[in-house]
Amino acid sequence: MNAQEAKKLENKVIKALSDNLKKEDSVILGISGGPDSMLLLYLFKKFAEKTPIKIAVAHINHQLRKKEADLDEKFVKEYVEKTDSTRSVLFHSTTKDIASLSKKNKKGLEEMGRKIRYEFFKRLQKKYSAKFITTAHHADDNLETIVLNLIRGASMKGLSGMQMVTPPLFRPLLDLTKKQITDYLKLKKLSYRKDKSNESKVYTRNQVRHDIIPELQKINPNLTKTIAKNAKLMRETQEFIEIKAKEYLKKQDPANLDAKSFRKLHSTLQKTVLRELYLQQIGNTKNLENTHVEEVLDLINSNIGNKKKKFGKLSLHLNANKIKVSVAF
Repeated sequence: MNAQEAKKLENKVIKALSDNLKKEDSVILGISGGPDSMLLLYLFKKFAEKTPIKIAVAHINHQLRKKEADLDEKFVKEYVEKTDSTRSVLFHSTTKDIASLSKKNKKGLEEMGRKIRYEFFKRLQKKYSAKFITTAHHADDNLETIVLNLIRGASMKGLSGMQMVTPPLFRPLLDLTKKQITDYLKLKKLSYRKDKSNESKVYTRNQVRHDIIPELQKINPNLTKTIAKNAKLMRETQEFIEIKAKEYLKKQDPANLDAKSFRKLHSTLQKTVLRELYLQQIGNTKNLENTHVEEVLDLINSNIGNKKKKFGKLSLHLNANKIKVSVAF
């Protein structure tokens, strides 16, 4: 990367910041000390020189690498202190034994770590009335997420990947590749920490990163850009279908759907209506898989009366061309 390419990268990220932030806004930055997050912090500080904003740096010590994890925390804290002469950037950290919590709650390390991180971010967001929780996800992260979702059998929404802005989350580096990030840091002689656990294939994401994606890139060297374009098309299609699903539900009693009109809908719209109904009733679609939706559709479209079906946290009762919906206890 040369100076001109570096300036282009800066301008691209700074534009994303200026499009979404205004003077005096508060933001939470998730900073691990790795290359991606250090670029994020560096460019936010650069942006803040011309547009004064309030920055709270959030660092989580997961205690997975013990001494190394402590050094990560020390590195981020010292960087903030050394480069922030005006003390306008606030440093916050929390230490959690993720391995113990994972075992206690019977959750995977990745899942537990993510839960702890976002709980911490949200507490700080509330404390500072921050507009965004900002993370350093980049294009390669998005590619990994889409491949993982494809393997696990995600819906179109899952295959559309992450978006730059999904309030309260903000991912201003999402259009940058990992190589662009590390090349920029090298050119600017910016320090960062290396997390050796990123090389461990104990984690599913690392298997995708180190084994699956390199094989796919042998077939298509521009895989990251190709998948990003496809994801954008899927996202646009998904957004249109969701609008139609909401329009349908507005005309219905959410506790007593008309099965006859539902059966006339295209199958893709039927699935989206069910997901949207679930979202409206429960507040999220966590752990709601395609198989659950397919099973409910089979029941409704079979037109067999007086049948009940559990649908995640909902209970559906099909009778006399009506789908009675209630929260399961």
